[in-house]
Amino acid sequence: MYFDHLVVAAKSPEQAKKDMNMKHGVIGVQGGEHKAWGTYNHLAFFSNQAYIEWLGVQDYDTALNSGNPLIQHLIHNHDQDVEGPITFALRTSDMNSLIEYWDEERIPYQGPFEGSRTKPNGYTLSWRMLFPKFNFESKVLPFVIEWGGDINSPDNPEDTNSIPFNTIHIGVDELEKSKEEWMHLYQLGEPTPSTDLAGNPSYDWELGNGTLSLSKGEGINAKFGNINI
Repeated sequence: MYFDHLVVAAKSPEQAKKDMNMKHGVIGVQGGEHKAWGTYNHLAFFSNQAYIEWLGVQDYDTALNSGNPLIQHLIHNHDQDVEGPITFALRTSDMNSLIEYWDEERIPYQGPFEGSRTKPNGYTLSWRMLFPKFNFESKVLPFVIEWGGDINSPDNPEDTNSIPFNTIHIGVDELEKSKEEWMHLYQLGEPTPSTDLAGNPSYDWELGNGTLSLSKGEGINAKFGNINI
């Protein structure tokens, strides 16, 4: 598994991108529209095939009626007037095998949901999204994404930031229980015991392009270079 992208709920994805540039010098680009979901995005790409997605509502009624769990989560935040990181995606190149595994283990899930958008250069990106079934108001579980061809990347290589994605950290209520859940869901193997920045016990997994970390707490924190989000 690889870390693919951090999803940040934003009233104005364009403004959120500009704010990140002003504060940290991060280069961002316009993404596109997801007409079937009533959403649109702006993006910032990093050096190890990871990115930030600022996701916003473009057509409220369409988004409200979407069956996609990510869009339902976005609408919930929109209605609560809450911005910030809401979830993230892990990338796989073999979603069918994961679906078979979840079926065998009787793990409830939603999807896969097909997605696509046409980039400014005319190239059509396509992907599939798979979601474990859970209550997003009580905890964070990432969805899994599989790209149909090339992974999402900027048209101009100069729009890729030179810093890498380093760590995605998730706060959980019960550390040991969550460790077992994440191992079971995502076939992650045994983690390395560690400590978080506050000195609390944590568990770390090495992904293909960074670290996934759990410790007692709440919310999502991602580190790109020396930037914490």
